[in-house]
Amino acid sequence: MEIIVQSVAVDLDEIVLDLNVRGYALIRSEANPHSLTEAAVRFGAHVGAAWVGVRVLEAHGSQEWLPRHTEQLDDPEPLRYFALGCLSASASGGATCLYDGRIAARALLESRPEMAQVRIAYSTAWRPTSATQPLIVETPEHGLALRFRSALETNTVCGPLPPSLSEAAMYTEVEAALSEAIAVVHRWRPGDLLVVDNRAMIHAREPFTGARRMIRYRYDDPHFRTVIIAR
Repeated sequence: MEIIVQSVAVDLDEIVLDLNVRGYALIRSEANPHSLTEAAVRFGAHVGAAWVGVRVLEAHGSQEWLPRHTEQLDDPEPLRYFALGCLSASASGGATCLYDGRIAARALLESRPEMAQVRIAYSTAWRPTSATQPLIVETPEHGLALRFRSALETNTVCGPLPPSLSEAAMYTEVEAALSEAIAVVHRWRPGDLLVVDNRAMIHAREPFTGARRMIRYRYDDPHFRTVIIAR
């Protein structure tokens, strides 16, 4: 499927600047799949993505938080960007929380330099892939940043923990550092398109009530190509 992107009334250079500085950016669109996808694809073309995986996410309430995580940690290199679009918001709750993984990484290393040695293997129940990630990475784009998913059965800590620090205590310290690095609590409106730098930010979702319809966009997802971006 190929979409020819029409003009979208946003300054995409400003969007990229926001992403580089803040780690996220917001685009407003009409609240329908075509308009949200048009805006998402236009952004992807601007940053040089070759394709985007598109998936509608529908749910009817959840009493649990979606755990804090970097998107797609079961791949050797997590995606650079993803976006979430809102078709209809929940009756209450459901905000997406973004945490600055750069701030959290620096705080952890200041308190426990040994955290630089921690490695965690990640897998999922719905894909056969798995990958081992350093808890803290250093990249040309961001310097130090966190790669992390809250404690789940599909995580395996396989790198050396700091002396006298248990696995449970390590997760507690990382979660505390993330809580101090909260960047935004985004409360959804239909037509919102939230673009996230996945290598800088950690995200989570609040519990919610009522029906909720979202669209998720993953740029250059190696497993899922829905829209080939026109050149």
